[in-house]
Amino acid sequence: MYGGGRSEENLGRGLEGVRDRVYVASKVRLQTEGDLADMSGAVRRSVERSLRRLRTDRIDVLQIHHQLGPEGGQYLAAAGPPPRYAFRLTRQAAMSLGEAMQQMVQAGKVRFLGITAWDGHPDVVESLLSSGVFHTVQILYNMLNQTAASEPPADFDDVDQGLSLPVAQRNDIGVIGIRAHAAGALVERPDRVVAPHSEVARDFTRSRRLAYFKKARFCTLSQVALRFCLDHPAIATVVPGFKNLAELEDSLACSDLPPLDYEDVAELERLYRGAFAGQN
Repeated sequence: MYGGGRSEENLGRGLEGVRDRVYVASKVRLQTEGDLADMSGAVRRSVERSLRRLRTDRIDVLQIHHQLGPEGGQYLAAAGPPPRYAFRLTRQAAMSLGEAMQQMVQAGKVRFLGITAWDGHPDVVESLLSSGVFHTVQILYNMLNQTAASEPPADFDDVDQGLSLPVAQRNDIGVIGIRAHAAGALVERPDRVVAPHSEVARDFTRSRRLAYFKKARFCTLSQVALRFCLDHPAIATVVPGFKNLAELEDSLACSDLPPLDYEDVAELERLYRGAFAGQN
């Protein structure tokens, strides 16, 4: 899906010889009105394309890549411009898409199904997670946005994830953490030109308050950010973004690092509740 399919092609090359040792996840997005009218065909075509690019005979987790809300239609962005070619799906539409995805499970080409809760309506997300159809959910959670685990602080100005982590726990749903680095803000320095008044610029300014958390056992702020997410008991795994081998190795090192100290977590909570809220 990403990079016109090149990300899957690259992953497919990397999977040679180790396929049975890893879990492979992909996504499906309905691109056109025709796809909405023929979900089964759209899912089948998407899965077949992914299988070819990944050089495998199965996808372990297939996820719905749509915003979820009480009304369908155009994507409603909480912050920033809406993604191109992204429909907003109602619960009924998402369930219909889930049924189409289950056909791929029955065909032996997919093992488990998931949804993306990012920027979705909490009631719709909760309803889908309790439906028994889906096994995983992608949830935004990071040091600057903890709304998936607790109520937002006053003057909160980011995407509200609506306490989706406890909902997932209650329904025994596997949680895949996303945006652990806040779209590249929770790092030592931005890796690209950032627009002055963008959400990333805002979050990078806030992240400077966290520089002192980089203690002896953490080499980079990005490791602190990733460890923070991995420490949450509801999160099974985290999907970090990386562009090169050094960034990948930096992320992989976090799995062997000890959890954050209680005092550090308490300080992060204090900052989240006060210093970050509404700060530009």
